[in-house]
Formats: sequence, C-alpha cells, structure tokens
Amino acid sequence: MNPEITIQKVQPEEAAQFAKFSADLFSETFAEFNDPKDMENYLAEAFNINKIEEELTNPHTYCFYASKNSMPIGGIKFIVDTADASFTGIKSAEISRLYVAKAYHNQKIGAMLMQYAIDWALQNKTEKLWLGVWEKNQKAIDFYLQWGFTKTGIVDFKLGNDLQQDWLMEKQLR
Repeated sequence: MNPEITIQKVQPEEAAQFAKFSADLFSETFAEFNDPKDMENYLAEAFNINKIEEELTNPHTYCFYASKNSMPIGGIKFIVDTADASFTGIKSAEISRLYVAKAYHNQKIGAMLMQYAIDWALQNKTEKLWLGVWEKNQKAIDFYLQWGFTKTGIVDFKLGNDLQQDWLMEKQLR
C-alpha cells in the first residue's frame, strides 16, 4: 500500500462532508454523459445529508475514505448481507460505490480501495462481493473484470428520469 494514502472509516459526524464529497465524485464521473437535470435530481436524492447520515449509522453499511495528506481523494461504500434472492444462504456484500477523483486516476487508488474491500470482506467471513456498474462505463467494467468479477445479469438504474442499465457483477471470495 502507498504510505501516502490512508483508508479510514467515515464517521457519522462527517456526514455533511462525505455527502458533498460523494456527490462531487459521482458528478465528476458521470455528469458529462447525462442530462444535467437528471444528474441534479439524482444527486439531490442519493447524496442528501439525511440519506448519508442514515447510511453512516446503518450497522450493515460501511463507508471509507481514501485520503492523501488528510485530503479525501476516493471513497468506497459497501453493504453487508444485502437481500438478493440469488444469494440465499450466502453472506454477501454489495460494493455500492467505488470512486476516485479524476486527478488521482491511474495511481492505483481504486486498486487500494478494492483490495481493502476484499480484505475487509474476508475478515468478516463474506463469501461473495457483488456490484452494479453502468453498461456504458467500460473503464470501470474492465477494472472489475481484472479483479475477477464476472457479469451475472442486468438491472435497471434510474438516474433522475433516465432509465439506464447496469451490469450486475459478482466475485466469489470463498
């Protein structure tokens, strides 16, 4: 691991900062590919302070910052024991968000966050990781394929009023 980069759990009292940071990263990643009104509606819904506070106090949700010199540059959120019929009887975790600020792309920050998620999942006896990734985000799809995730299905994702398709991808850990 890069000694300049630290990964730490986001605390509930950091909800406002984490909401803004997460919304900024999502916008930076997807705004140019989507209608501005749809982005505005999605950001207001997904990253409002009440929703982030709820996530940070949910015992099944874990959010982490990747920081350099105490400045957040990436983040990951995973949800343990998510209810998905295909995983009946299997302890699973969803990687719900994994983003790195564009200024830090190609510096292995995403890889550090992914390895952190895998290590954390293994320590917590999780058998499977899964995620949804926008079908048009080839860079992310390639990243997940490199980490051993496989496409297992397609699910709808609504961004504002725009109904999009996400690939469901899974990685068996045990």
